[in-house]
Amino acid sequence: MCTGYLAGLTAEEDADAPPPPSVGPGPARTTLVAALGELLGTAPPPRREAVGAELFDTLLRAGDRAVEAGGERELILAVELADAALALRAKSRAAWRLRAHALDALGHAAAATEAYERTLALGSTHPETPALLSMAREKRECLAAAVALFPADGGAEDRGAEDNGAAAAGREFAEVVAAEAMPAVVREAFTAYVGEQLGRHGAGDARVRELSGLYGTYCRILDQGRMADPLLAGAHPVGVADFRGLVAGKTACVVVGPGRFEDAGDYELVVRCDDFRGGERADVHAVADPACESWHRPAGVRLLFADPGETWREAVRRAVPGAQDGLGDATLRRPLQDPALLGDGDWGPETSAAFTVLRLLDHLDVSPRLDVHGIGRLRPEERRWIVSRAKDRTKTRTALR
Repeated sequence: MCTGYLAGLTAEEDADAPPPPSVGPGPARTTLVAALGELLGTAPPPRREAVGAELFDTLLRAGDRAVEAGGERELILAVELADAALALRAKSRAAWRLRAHALDALGHAAAATEAYERTLALGSTHPETPALLSMAREKRECLAAAVALFPADGGAEDRGAEDNGAAAAGREFAEVVAAEAMPAVVREAFTAYVGEQLGRHGAGDARVRELSGLYGTYCRILDQGRMADPLLAGAHPVGVADFRGLVAGKTACVVVGPGRFEDAGDYELVVRCDDFRGGERADVHAVADPACESWHRPAGVRLLFADPGETWREAVRRAVPGAQDGLGDATLRRPLQDPALLGDGDWGPETSAAFTVLRLLDHLDVSPRLDVHGIGRLRPEERRWIVSRAKDRTKTRTALR
C-alpha cells in the first residue's frame, strides 16, 4: 500500500504535472513521505503475531501523518493503514481512532461514527473522541434533514427554469450526500442547494429558514468543531469573583509537576498544574500546556490559561464532560496580561501554569497560607520572583503567606 502510494507520487513528478486537487499541501505530504519511509525501513518480524510496540507505533504514526496531509488519496491510505493495524490488534483504541479520523475526513459519516463508538467502547480516555463522535452524528443529522426538506420531484416539463434549477440542485445535493463525498464537495453542493431554494421560495418560507439553519450548523461544525456537551455535564462557569470566593479563607498550595506529594492533607486547597497522576487530589487544576493529557482526571475547578481567544476556545473544547465541577471562564484565561486583573505584561505566553495560578492567588490575597512545592521545576525568572517574595523556605516548600 505504501509503496503504491509513493509510486503514484513519482509518476506525478515524472509527468511534471501539478498534484491533483485531492492531494494535501506540500509540507504535510513531505512529512507523510518521511513517515512512510520510516515504516518501510523498519524490519518486519518473522511472524505477524510477533509485531512489537515499536513497529506498531510506526504504523499508526504513518497513518496519523496521512490524515494530516488531508488529500483524498492520503485519507484512503490512512484507512488502509488503520485496517492493517486492526488486523494485528483488533482491540487497539489508537487504531480505531485513526480509522475514525480518516473516515470522518473522507465524509464517510456512518462508518466514522461506528469507529468512534468502537474507540469509546474499548475504554478510550482521549479527550477529543466524545466531541468528534458527537460532531459526526450531528453532521449526518444535518445533511439528512436538509435532503428531506425539499425532496426531488418529477414533472420537470410543468416547471419554469427557476424551479428546474432548484430541483436540479436538490437532486445533486442528495446524490452527493448519498455518495458520502468529501466535506468540501458536500459543502459546495449544500451551498448551491440553499441558494437555489432561497431563490425559488424566498427567505420568508419556513422550510428555507430551517434549511439555512441546518446549513449554518453544518458549516460551523466543519470550521470550528463543537464540544460534545456545551455545559460539560453540568460544570458551572467560574469567573474571577467565583474563584476568589472559592479560595477565600482557605490554606492553599500549588504543586509544580506530577511528582509525588504527601502533604496534601495539610491544606484546604490543593492546586495541580498541567499533567498529574491519577488518584491525586486536585481541588484546582491549572492548564497552560496544550499537550496536557490529564483532562480526564477529576478536578474541582479546571482553569485554562491560553491566549489569544481562539486558542483558549480550542482548549475549552478539550475539556471532558463530567471531569470537573467548575470551569474557568474567559475572564481567567490570561490573568497576567489582563489589566482588569494583574496586568503584569512582563510575562509572555510561555509562562507556566503553576506560576500563573500562583501569581493569581497571590494577587487575590485571600488565603491565610499560600505555599508552592517544587519551584525547582519552574523557569529561572519565575523562581527568582517567588524567592524574592518568600516569607519562609524549606527544601521542598516555599511560603508566600
